[in-house]
Amino acid sequence: MGARSIPPPPRVVRRALRAVWPLVVVVLTGLAVPVVVAGACLVVLDRRARLFRVSVLAVLVLWVDVRLLLRCRDIARRLPDASDPAWRETHEELLSDALDSLVFYARRWLGLEIELTDRMHFGSEDEPLVALARHAGPFDSLAVAWLLARTAGRLPRIVLAEAMRWDPGIDTILSRLDSSFVPSGGDRLAGVRTMAATLGKDDVFLLFPEGQNWTPGRRLRVIERLRAKGDGERAERAERLRNVLPPKARGAWEARAARPGADVMVVAHAGFGDLSTARLVWEAVPFHGRDFRVRTWTYPAQDVPDEPEAFGHWLDERWSEVDDWVAARRAERERGTSDPGGDVPAP
Repeated sequence: MGARSIPPPPRVVRRALRAVWPLVVVVLTGLAVPVVVAGACLVVLDRRARLFRVSVLAVLVLWVDVRLLLRCRDIARRLPDASDPAWRETHEELLSDALDSLVFYARRWLGLEIELTDRMHFGSEDEPLVALARHAGPFDSLAVAWLLARTAGRLPRIVLAEAMRWDPGIDTILSRLDSSFVPSGGDRLAGVRTMAATLGKDDVFLLFPEGQNWTPGRRLRVIERLRAKGDGERAERAERLRNVLPPKARGAWEARAARPGADVMVVAHAGFGDLSTARLVWEAVPFHGRDFRVRTWTYPAQDVPDEPEAFGHWLDERWSEVDDWVAARRAERERGTSDPGGDVPAP
């Protein structure tokens, strides 16, 4: 069941979660201690120390979330006026720190390494940036968001499923930063339009046009659904895409239409897309020798179509290029070859 099918918590439940979440995490941490100890003992049987690594990381992630929530409370106490510029700046710094912590812990405990295959170009300094990213594998949202924040110096604004409101830390800080939580019904694009219209020049609007993580099964279901709808042309195009799902242009177009002066960045990544099940992720832990490689292409606003149908065709072409790039990186890994000379270490 995908996150989009999970209903959000009622407002009263959200408030209760925010109040009791630190205590809940204390209890969960206590329950996790025997698992951590068992994982440490099992290292003699599992040299990769999977259980130990994953259980420790899970506890650390919970406490990063609690820290987010408690610092949000402290900000509200110190800066009661939400219209004060310092209010937003402080929350942005807090979110950046949280992304740093999560990536640090993922590196420390899982061996996650993020590499750029080329320098990133961030578009005009006078306009926000719209980033359209591939969606596949574990950690991709985190890795791309962190990379944009730390390399581009632009804090991502992102659209999430309303199910993410069950996490009190994420719900609190992203609500205060005017992120969009997409409802399961109704006008699902209203939040995209609103957010795009309110972007500051230092913002980057991060969208995942595929709408869900790529897996082999989802790829086949998308093709079958397109054929059932009688859209043979798009089904054939989807069949030609081996590593990505066909992009949905509506959300990306709404962002483009709301900010026609914004440059558009396409973000591809490789290395983790084939980890499409929990079992595959578990077997790959730790990820030593499996870098999360990122390639970006930035297009000036004037080179991006300003008409919906033409934009849809343009996005399809870009996604075909992403598919080809991912396929080439996969072939390199299978051959045991790569071109590390062009890689740029992430900050």
